[in-house]
Amino acid sequence: MKISIKSIATLLFALIGLESYSQQEPLYTQYYNNFSLINPAYSGSHGHFTATANIRTQWVGQAGSPETQTFSVHGAMGKNVGLGLSLVHDKVFIWNNTDIYADFSYAFAVSATSTLSFGLKAGGSFLDVNLQELGISDDPLLNENINKFNPNLGVGVFYYTDKLYASVSTVNLLETTHYDENSSTSKASDKMVFYLSAGTVFEMGETLKFRPSFLTRMVAGSPLSTDVSASFLWNDRLEFALSHRFNASISGLFQVRINNHVKVGYSYDKHTNNLGDYNSGSHEISLLFDLGLKSKNAIKKKSPFFW
Repeated sequence: MKISIKSIATLLFALIGLESYSQQEPLYTQYYNNFSLINPAYSGSHGHFTATANIRTQWVGQAGSPETQTFSVHGAMGKNVGLGLSLVHDKVFIWNNTDIYADFSYAFAVSATSTLSFGLKAGGSFLDVNLQELGISDDPLLNENINKFNPNLGVGVFYYTDKLYASVSTVNLLETTHYDENSSTSKASDKMVFYLSAGTVFEMGETLKFRPSFLTRMVAGSPLSTDVSASFLWNDRLEFALSHRFNASISGLFQVRINNHVKVGYSYDKHTNNLGDYNSGSHEISLLFDLGLKSKNAIKKKSPFFW
């Protein structure tokens, strides 16, 4: 079988990009709007059911750039239990990945004002690599698409009061291979991701609150990623935030509470590394819904996430 140099070069470019991207969970600027994706122990912490829809477009202006659509819902069931469900669809170049996970959390009161929750995440990823999009019809190797399901788990611990929170969690406990072991193409794998996050809230008068927070993300073989954010909430309705991802990007966020049941947020990222020379930034939009359905005897307290 004759394989052209063009075919090899195109395939290598595609798979190298896929490998580096597939080893990472989606990076959200508005991570606290999707915190149950990071830590299953967060599910149910509001004491009522909430839903979030999120769209993120990265590296605008660059062909085949990553796009992510997310939907998640979680809430309290009874006194101690929280449940959640999330769906995440990622697309980058010829690579499509859909994650479906269910969350279970169990919380108990540490004191009259603080709560500790433990969580388990279970589900998996549906991978679809459309090699035919490469447009190399004369190479049989590249005419078969790749479809695979990879189950996985995650765990987490979440401690919070109405003024502060601390979170430790990990996802992708089961390292999975995206391409078959006997495939002649390169293979990529999802590696375990470890998250550490904390934040607090300061009252700065009757109508203004200030919340500093950080999120650190660790993956074997990848650079450490840390976001440091500063959010201001005015009159429990308008939120403004600035965020810095070290050696990567700076971000601005605006979020407004339309009523007691709906919030909408927008953020923009600008790269501060060499990647910024080749794209015009990243955009992210979130819609948050308070669905009500409060659990009357839940011990959950209001967490400091401006909801």
